[in-house]
Amino acid sequence: MQDENYKEILSQLESKASLKQAIYRSTAEVFGLTKTILSKIAAKLHHDYTQKDPSVEVNYRENNQFEAQLKFSGDMLMLSMHSNIFNFDEGHSIFQTSYVKADENLSYCGVIYIHNFLADSIKYNRLADEGSLIARILVNKEKHFMVEGDGALGFLYEDFEANLITEEKLTDILEKSILLCLNTDLLLPPFAQIKDVTLHQKQTLVAASGYPTGKRLGYLFNSEVQQNNNQ
Repeated sequence: MQDENYKEILSQLESKASLKQAIYRSTAEVFGLTKTILSKIAAKLHHDYTQKDPSVEVNYRENNQFEAQLKFSGDMLMLSMHSNIFNFDEGHSIFQTSYVKADENLSYCGVIYIHNFLADSIKYNRLADEGSLIARILVNKEKHFMVEGDGALGFLYEDFEANLITEEKLTDILEKSILLCLNTDLLLPPFAQIKDVTLHQKQTLVAASGYPTGKRLGYLFNSEVQQNNNQ
């Protein structure tokens, strides 16, 4: 019995651990390319726009191996790569595609997130501020990908089999993400909602440079919509 268990462990390591390592490497390569593209966009925006209006700050910064950011005026676009590998819920439509039916290992993906925060949330370390997840890019071992997100990013890159990572496609995803940030305005909360405040709350707010603030896009990812419909 112990020999059987050990053989099963070896088999699982071969089929799962090595697979996930391969997907991690593919995702890391895609993330590296994504960061390079974002830095190019930043340089181009800085050259083309800040000459017109130097008060509008545009800059790119790589925070660490798994995170980079683009600051443009009052917005911050943040890229991050998750260090783990994921699979979809068994009821997900991806398992009905001929692409995944031919090889179920193709459903395992690494994840790259695209968030939008207010630049001041980062600058003043306002930990209560909320950001928005604009999109996530799911990458498998063959560097095929799909995107779940808001607006056009919710449907343009749904075909897992047809979508292969290219610089052109990643540029389109990032540019559309920036446009989503620019087209989402910061809205004042209702007066009654912030009318009453304790002295402690006010002192905390002053220390954090203002009331807790966030840009909410107000949407569910496709997978979350499917989950809600199934409940």
